[in-house]
Amino acid sequence: MPEAGLDAAANSLRAWLNRQQFTDLSTPEVTAFFTDSVAAWATDQGYEVQREVDLPTATRQGRTGRLDLQLRHRSGKGRLISIEVDRGTKAWSLDKLVQAAELGHLALWLRWSRTPVTLPIPPTVRLIRAQVLRRTTLTRAKVHSLQPDSCG
Repeated sequence: MPEAGLDAAANSLRAWLNRQQFTDLSTPEVTAFFTDSVAAWATDQGYEVQREVDLPTATRQGRTGRLDLQLRHRSGKGRLISIEVDRGTKAWSLDKLVQAAELGHLALWLRWSRTPVTLPIPPTVRLIRAQVLRRTTLTRAKVHSLQPDSCG
């Protein structure tokens, strides 16, 4: 990433995701696709990727919160990037990202759904929305597709 900062990270990831596409994936497959795609973007940008990272400051009902992805630049420079990948609008995901931002991390929330986000997004978190289409097959399975240029 030529420029540093929250907006630069969000814009770079959006540009990467806008080149991605898939057709007829199940819900778990879509989550895996986005998690793997974010990891590929991070690696391409020079980051080491950790999945399911404990965030000790985030607790709920006595359980430590976990971030879906945490990125650390291989150079040792720059801030950590914490990322949540969700289909729904989970207040808990946003809470974890807010707490990560309070620790000095860049906080990105990748949400893959066409439904609007109803939670107010604080200025320390950037929301990336992937406009994933959903359809029901003849066998009543719900499958999802993503076309290029569908992330904003």
